[in-house]
Amino acid sequence: RLRTAPSTWSVRSKMVQKRVLISDPIEQVCVDILEAAGVHVDQKQKLSESELCVLIKDYDGLVVRSGTQVTAAVIEAAGKLKVVGRAGTGVDNIECDAASRAGVMVMNTPGGNTISAAEHTCALIMAMARNVAQGDGSMKEGKWERKNFMGVELHGKTLGVLGLGRVGREVVSRMQAFGMAVVGYDPMFPEEASRKLNIEPASAAECIRRADFLTIHVPLLDETRGLINEGSLATMKPGARIVNCARGGIIDEKALLDALNSGHIAAAALDVFESEPPAQSEWPLIKHPRCIATPHLGASTEEAQGKVAQEIAHELVNFFSDKQVSGVVNAPDLLASQQPELKPWTRLCEQMGSIVAQLLGGGVSRVQVEVVGPAVGKAGSLCAASALIGLFKTLTNDISLNLVNAPIVARDRDIEVAHSVGEAGVYNQLVTLTVKTGTQTQIISGTVFGNQGRIVRLGHHWIEFSPGGYSLIYRNIDKPGVLASVAGCMASKKVNIGSAIISSCDSEGFVTSIMSLDKKLGAEVLAQLKALPDVAEVHLVHIA
Repeated sequence: RLRTAPSTWSVRSKMVQKRVLISDPIEQVCVDILEAAGVHVDQKQKLSESELCVLIKDYDGLVVRSGTQVTAAVIEAAGKLKVVGRAGTGVDNIECDAASRAGVMVMNTPGGNTISAAEHTCALIMAMARNVAQGDGSMKEGKWERKNFMGVELHGKTLGVLGLGRVGREVVSRMQAFGMAVVGYDPMFPEEASRKLNIEPASAAECIRRADFLTIHVPLLDETRGLINEGSLATMKPGARIVNCARGGIIDEKALLDALNSGHIAAAALDVFESEPPAQSEWPLIKHPRCIATPHLGASTEEAQGKVAQEIAHELVNFFSDKQVSGVVNAPDLLASQQPELKPWTRLCEQMGSIVAQLLGGGVSRVQVEVVGPAVGKAGSLCAASALIGLFKTLTNDISLNLVNAPIVARDRDIEVAHSVGEAGVYNQLVTLTVKTGTQTQIISGTVFGNQGRIVRLGHHWIEFSPGGYSLIYRNIDKPGVLASVAGCMASKKVNIGSAIISSCDSEGFVTSIMSLDKKLGAEVLAQLKALPDVAEVHLVHIA
């Protein structure tokens, strides 16, 4: 259900009639900025879902922190709501899909608490190194125990950073000033960009293994939940230290407690926990003598709270006055993306991005989209954003990525994104996606027949197939018997082949072969395929 709204996702400049509800505590500066722009502001806090459903009908905008749950029912009940502003970063308390379907823009302020979160991380790193909290506690008990609190210098130590987003990079710049060497992991941050910041790019496993101090700055996703567990802790240096100011759940708290008890991990500093407030089972870790714990204080500074309040107020004012806005979480260009003729193209571009991500892995430095034909000729940016969604979702499993924030994520990761209009050739309508890493380039092209997207080119081979389900993609020397060998391997593993397509032969004597399969192949089977004579570059891709 898309509410009728101007194509710019805003209303015109007369703002005196606009009404905004603030349903969580927020600094007065937010109210002052809105009212100075002619917006009527009401502050009503601690509302239940049913109470909010009744009240929201009268408001054009809603400002929340983390306390208010903006559910699908609230969005559905809002008769005139056009924007939800989150004063802060996380939007897990807002049902963004429901908002998008209803034509309601969701905005946040991701940069407002960056410095505060980074500084808190650095404070915990230093406190761990010099036993600041433990020494203070001892002194307050009337003790003088200098020998019990021997620390370590940061200079010359290796800082491992999991996640090189805004906060992670701010932590890096500060800790480098202490003479720390930095190894960093981020599947969306190009290796070249890392090196420019004097960060040695590494895998997550290598980053964990090499760190003297490990700091975590990744989101909590299925792939990152329990990332620091019994196994990964065992690979760390004896005496390593860990800090987490990102999200609870990334560290297996029981495994960390065991590692502290054994002495393998020298210290930990935690600002976030699996449950907040912590569950009873978490207190043994929190009370451990070598664990520093703070109650989610990363963004708890006067400056951060003031910044996010100011930023969200300015964003709402810009929105209502038809000016450019930033920090948009859901897709603002619904009017374009909802056009029936573009839907299959955006879906195809997302699938193409996902395929390339599975073929290349991380380290993307450039994404280029070329569009050809009347259907997509003016939708290059939309196709590029759709491809980025498929690319990043596959690399990070971050389901919050959308048509607006995917380009922002690319820009933050120093990934160059471009789109252009090409000339018709073999196909009158075509989208070509070219993705580059530091060492590889992958090209994929697709077109739409009716409402069905089709891949028509992979690498330098023209080869047509429908993306969907599991596909085995491999290159092989063009000679008899190779297909039979691969099919025989599938049969021995009781894997059904839905279709098998082979491209024409290239100048090097290779073809690209694609098999649609009915199930996922394990690592052992892929290894067997790679070991077959005349077979190379074996990949299993999956498109939901």
